[in-house]
Amino acid sequence: MTPSDTTNAATEMPKTTNPPDTANTAETVSKPGRTVGAEETDTARSASCPPSRRTALAARVETARQAIIARAPVVLSRLFPPRATGTLAILMYHRVTDEVPEVECPTSNVTPEQFRRQMAGLVELGYRPWPLRRALEYHRQAKAIPPKVFVVTFDDGYANNYTRAYPVLREHGIAATIFVPTAYLDSPKPMPFDLWSGVGREGVDPDAWRPLTTEECREMLGEGLIDLGVHTHTHTDLRGRPELLLDELATSAGVLRDRFGIEHPTFAFPFGKVSTGFAAPELMASARQAGMACALTTENRLVQPGDDPFGWSRLTAAETDTARTLAAKIDGWYDFLRDGWRRLRRRTTGNSASDVTKR
Repeated sequence: MTPSDTTNAATEMPKTTNPPDTANTAETVSKPGRTVGAEETDTARSASCPPSRRTALAARVETARQAIIARAPVVLSRLFPPRATGTLAILMYHRVTDEVPEVECPTSNVTPEQFRRQMAGLVELGYRPWPLRRALEYHRQAKAIPPKVFVVTFDDGYANNYTRAYPVLREHGIAATIFVPTAYLDSPKPMPFDLWSGVGREGVDPDAWRPLTTEECREMLGEGLIDLGVHTHTHTDLRGRPELLLDELATSAGVLRDRFGIEHPTFAFPFGKVSTGFAAPELMASARQAGMACALTTENRLVQPGDDPFGWSRLTAAETDTARTLAAKIDGWYDFLRDGWRRLRRRTTGNSASDVTKR
């Protein structure tokens, strides 16, 4: 988990509250195909506008851009085959609980009913859920991931993963991996990194914030759909501390081995953002040294063929997602449009800078 590129409010401190479909896309719009003179005219006109008018114009452009980002991938996904081939979509969830009247919306949350619609809808659309370990085995054997495959993961090990999400997964035969900060298993207290204001409040179901218990984990593991992975032991900030990460992973892996018989566990970084150091190369090396099966980040994109599992990215699944928007993400249309937008921005901004230099 991390300061995300996505639109989820975060359970974890570094995260932001941007919509998942618009991750890292709040960029200035430039129009390609103009003559130099026309671009200069637009620049001069913008500079002469009163600030209030410029702000209103920017807001309208941003609203239009986000509407395109939200709708275009779904349309493209319905009209065309998957854009990406051989890629893997790993969906990332955290909390699955109901909203409470007069209480701030739970952070990093998808409501149970919306989660049910997402999972049922993907299966009805022909998308195939895989266990994370199956995807890792395909990578090990250098086998291509088939189209329409997705993996479900949960970070933080909330009790509602058992009470609210697990019944949906079981109903539809969907495997999932829950990444657990093992220091908090069986604790009746909130996890210290959970900053949601509803934690511990009267009228809020404790399952909305309490950690999983050992018995809940054993029940899920016993039915074969759920795997447990490491989310470190204490879910602390490990930037620049590869030796401490080694200690955390050894402790957490020991808990999973002793209580549940899990060997060579999968691992997801807390906070998980590469660019801010939460999943830096030296931490990847520690995860590999500790014998983890993989090290997942929170970079909001598809896993590409040939990507090292120590650095696999995940797609945030948000309350605003439907089965159709998730399908468009799995098919690669969100990545395609987002990356295309960035290339266009770089090209047009580069042209504008060149024009200014020439003048």
